[in-house]
Amino acid sequence: MVVPNGVEVKEAGRVPGAIRASGLTYRYAGALPALNGIDLEIAVGEVVAVVGPARSGKSTLLRVLAGLVPPTSGTVELPWRRTSAGRLMVGFAGEVEPHFESMTGRQNAIFFARAAGLRHADAAASVEEHITQLGLTEDADRPVSQYSFETRRRLLLVEALAHRPALTVLDNPFIGLDQAARSALIHILRLQSAKRGTVVVASHELSLIPELADRILFIHEGRIVTGGRVAELLGSIGQSTRIEIAFERRPQRLDAQFRVGTRVVSDGDPLVLETTRGATAVGEACAALIAVGAVIKSVTVRESDLAEVFRRVTGAELEA
Repeated sequence: MVVPNGVEVKEAGRVPGAIRASGLTYRYAGALPALNGIDLEIAVGEVVAVVGPARSGKSTLLRVLAGLVPPTSGTVELPWRRTSAGRLMVGFAGEVEPHFESMTGRQNAIFFARAAGLRHADAAASVEEHITQLGLTEDADRPVSQYSFETRRRLLLVEALAHRPALTVLDNPFIGLDQAARSALIHILRLQSAKRGTVVVASHELSLIPELADRILFIHEGRIVTGGRVAELLGSIGQSTRIEIAFERRPQRLDAQFRVGTRVVSDGDPLVLETTRGATAVGEACAALIAVGAVIKSVTVRESDLAEVFRRVTGAELEA
């Protein structure tokens, strides 16, 4: 289809579930581009995590991939939105919760499953299954107006997942979930992947990404800056430890002698060191600095992790 501004949004005909984008941009009125030349391909059955700091373009990218907003320019090829039988192929959970406040959670979920094209019996059975898995059983028959934030988030996930879409797009889905519900959600999404469902998730929960995602796309300032499998990304920075040392008093000359395997990455404040010798190098580095007159205010130790991958590529903090 062609949207009013002339940007082509294709529907994947041969391979439902596949996503391809080229030169994808999106600009809010009077603002810098939220997306600035995105190229990507997501295969059928993949679980892909989109990771980046606030205002990096994650949520905008997910809304475009879900087919909710057209890009400003570029081409995006999306799965069929509906089958010939009328089944909705996309499930989306974002920041907005489209609940009917006077209806119960169960009634809401069944309504949306029916609207997605499921027969009533199938909708009721699937909703019940997801309510149980995501820990919503005790609240399912209460009006949504009585729900807490956490309960609303669980219901939102049930609504996005119960119609078993070919493409599932979730924005920060772990917010408000306890550990049991987080584990259940990961199980549901991995099961979708095993059944050739495509999943795209944006999340700040880096500790959950290795268990969930086949691949990670790091986004920064509207661009995909790097991506790959978790093991590949961690391997790209090696098994190193990063040490950041802030000074109460910095020596005039920073001529401390660090042991082999420890090197200066940034000669500023904080001083940034990188070592292959692990945490044992921290005390040695501090002692060497004190010996040349430094007064140390704080020490931060960062082991190799996904946040460090992002930091190496962009020079920015993932939490910003």
